[in-house]
Amino acid sequence: MAKRERLAMLLLSASLILILGPASSCAPAPDRDKTPPPETHRPLEGSLSPGLPFDRILFYDELTELLRGWAAARPGIMDLQSIGTSPGGRELWLVTITNKETGPPLEKPAILVDGNIHAVEWTGGVAALNFIRRLLRDYGKDEKVTRLVDTRCVYVLPRLSPDGVEATLRDGLIVRSSLPSRREGPPPGLRWRDIDGDGRIVFMRFRDPNGPWKVSPADPRLLVAREPDEAGGVYWRVLPEGTLEDFDGQTISVGPGLEGVDFGTMFPDDRLTSPVERAEQRSLDRAPEIAAYVEAISKRPNIIAHVTCHSFGGALLMPPVNPGDGMPANDRHVFTTWSAKGSELTGYDAMSYLALRGGQDLEKHISTEIGWLYNVRGIFPFITEFWNPLRAAGIKLEGPMSLWLGGFHAVEDELKLLRWNDQELHGRGFAPWHPFEHPQLGPVEIGGWDKVHYWYNVPFERLENEVAPHADWLIYLALSLPRLEIRSLSAEPAGERLWRVRAVVENTGWLPTNGSQKALDNKVVGDVMAELSLPPDAHVVGGGPLRTIGQLAGRSEQRSTATWWGYEPGTRDRAVLDWTISAPPGAKVSVIVHHDHAGTARGDIRVGTPRLPD
Repeated sequence: MAKRERLAMLLLSASLILILGPASSCAPAPDRDKTPPPETHRPLEGSLSPGLPFDRILFYDELTELLRGWAAARPGIMDLQSIGTSPGGRELWLVTITNKETGPPLEKPAILVDGNIHAVEWTGGVAALNFIRRLLRDYGKDEKVTRLVDTRCVYVLPRLSPDGVEATLRDGLIVRSSLPSRREGPPPGLRWRDIDGDGRIVFMRFRDPNGPWKVSPADPRLLVAREPDEAGGVYWRVLPEGTLEDFDGQTISVGPGLEGVDFGTMFPDDRLTSPVERAEQRSLDRAPEIAAYVEAISKRPNIIAHVTCHSFGGALLMPPVNPGDGMPANDRHVFTTWSAKGSELTGYDAMSYLALRGGQDLEKHISTEIGWLYNVRGIFPFITEFWNPLRAAGIKLEGPMSLWLGGFHAVEDELKLLRWNDQELHGRGFAPWHPFEHPQLGPVEIGGWDKVHYWYNVPFERLENEVAPHADWLIYLALSLPRLEIRSLSAEPAGERLWRVRAVVENTGWLPTNGSQKALDNKVVGDVMAELSLPPDAHVVGGGPLRTIGQLAGRSEQRSTATWWGYEPGTRDRAVLDWTISAPPGAKVSVIVHHDHAGTARGDIRVGTPRLPD
């Protein structure tokens, strides 16, 4: 233990900054993490029709048809079930992918992926669907995909906000998560609407001698701030496109978005300090989708890793979320290793959610999905923020993107964005300013950036290429999960009708069986357990059939052989179990080894028969 503490201190001082494999049915397993024999991989019947489009977003009925078709085409490795119903009567579809011939889902370590927790962030939902598509398409063809489906488990909830997504597609609304289930009259203020009927919500500008904006001399489309001492020019006010409720003819406020609740803030969090916040956050009747999701996660203790798919920002976010959130050194190493691989594959920046906040409002505790998953459940969670229009336009950022979005950037950056719109998007990302007679404001001009199609989401012509590398990263994460195996099972004579049964158990995964250290600290994960199963005419001599193994290490602590502190010597990934039994020759003895996170392994042997070589 002292060594671990020294290692943690060294790391801190150096930087401040899914499926169990085939059931073990015979004694030896020399190639423990290889794909099972070819006969296990039966040819997949049926095409993946309908296919996943990348030139539009599926309506709910189309999504349902797609998932049902895929499940019918790949019944041996995909199941589809509803975990609940939205207020609008739409099912919350959960996909489970695993090779059913190698064991049921709950007996295998799992990764969970979700999309569209925020309705207008369509890219996240497409990325989740693309991950399903990749596994179904390449199983039996791609070695890593095949090994993943045979030895781990994958859960995917591609559309957590089906009502909200439908509202964005059918009604052109900008919805955060879902529409309120019970609505009174709209509060006073400006309501975002597509008032000119062009299918997008952009901006409105109108002239006002006391307006804070003026037209840029570099490009008439661009509005820039008036100088502090400037007067006597033509000035403008800028508003989101929409209409006004209870307008008094003079004062304007922007009302809250028509978005109901933000699902990301609705996960259980006892650390909220404000009674109002706690009451609001716990009102899961306002978000039955999240209540159903929390219950589904709680029923699947095999989940070790999680990725929620969002947009935009081009970032991979991880805990900590709040300044007081603790993280053991071992878990920090896992997050660092996994996020570095994600950055390599996607080109996205890896950072903590806390770093993304940029030092702003740190006194406020933020409740998030990844905060609940890690701090309470001990699951390793990530947020993927797909797509960075700034990077696409050639803008280099200093610090978190949130600072740029808050206005701390050069005007030249905005000119670069306009040039990118003209050259790469052929003008589609920025609506030209055009006159419109507003019912309350009179003459205005409508135009500006299309926030939904070119900021929040990847342009459709780039969508498939943007999400494709992310599937590679999810495969990498899943194959890093722990995996229990029975390395060997033997029975040696120990006297008349007596036999010494020995099982050698290993964790062949990269992570330890417990997954995160946080799971151990929170006592939400148990020990590895092994049990001997005997026929009626046999019994254990001296002791019982059940053995507690504790936790088995993975390879994640092996970091460097250049120092004495960078590696863990020995075989902490392995355990030996011995039983003495009384049984007639030829009796069948079975061993079952189980762990909620690391899966289940089984082995059988008949005593008094020749032992297979290791």
